[in-house]
Amino acid sequence: MRQATMFQTKPSIGRRALVLLAALLFPVKVWAIDIIPRDYVPLPSGTNLSGLYYVYGNYDNLNLSGVGTFKSGTGLENNIGIFRQIRYGDFDGRAWSLQLVVPFGATGGQIAGTRLPGSSGIGDVVVSAGLSFLPHPDPRYNVGIVLYTSLPTGDYQSNRTLNLGANRFSFDTQIGYSQAIGDKFWFDAAIDGIFYTPNNNTGANRRSLTQRPTGQLQLWIGWLPDPASLLSVGYAAQTGGLQQIGGIPNGLKTESQSVRVSYQRFLSASFQVAVVLQRDIAVSGGFREAFGSTVRLIYLY
Repeated sequence: MRQATMFQTKPSIGRRALVLLAALLFPVKVWAIDIIPRDYVPLPSGTNLSGLYYVYGNYDNLNLSGVGTFKSGTGLENNIGIFRQIRYGDFDGRAWSLQLVVPFGATGGQIAGTRLPGSSGIGDVVVSAGLSFLPHPDPRYNVGIVLYTSLPTGDYQSNRTLNLGANRFSFDTQIGYSQAIGDKFWFDAAIDGIFYTPNNNTGANRRSLTQRPTGQLQLWIGWLPDPASLLSVGYAAQTGGLQQIGGIPNGLKTESQSVRVSYQRFLSASFQVAVVLQRDIAVSGGFREAFGSTVRLIYLY
């Protein structure tokens, strides 16, 4: 594969790339489940958590490995809502959780001046189960594992460039670590390994799309200005995820680095608001997120 060239003017692009390159964009960006600081702090057994998210993403250029970077007339915008339900319990002194994640929303954009038909509806539903490694975990310290499975339930059409559904299963094993540092600081980290089954109905010719596993690292360091608030800065990196269609790479993979800032505040003992802002600082084989934001509302009962 030849070295990618940075294009300063509008490059040519083949029909294959136009039809297929963004087919899995939304699932890829969401699939490595992003953590927000203190997500791995287990709640008491019997607690329920209901969460609503609004996720906005604005992407300003596209890099295709072996082809180059498309800037002029290129962009993507995602407006995604997510409903998340979690149930916490106890197994032999270890905290466990069961989750249901339902994404929905709309996406649309263009590449090199060519408009991509947008997509809206329901994304792929995610179910998960998690368990703490530590017996009787301390609310100031925990290490746990969560297994996420994405189901091919989302809106998908084989001949549409942008899809909210991936038309395949994905499996994410995430190990998370969370610890207080003294009385004023907090550290969180997570590593993911994501595996994908083939999508055997890709493009007008219904070819098979395969993707190699993706790895992700997430780091957060936070400061507590008061007992109800947490201000954090973070970093995330993804690697791997090369896509192939009929055994031929399509220029997409999941290699990126991003920086983040987060603010959380409990407005009451049961209600919390969190805001996350982020930006990609390096991308290879995908769209670059120039600005991303997440607003999360959670209610505990």
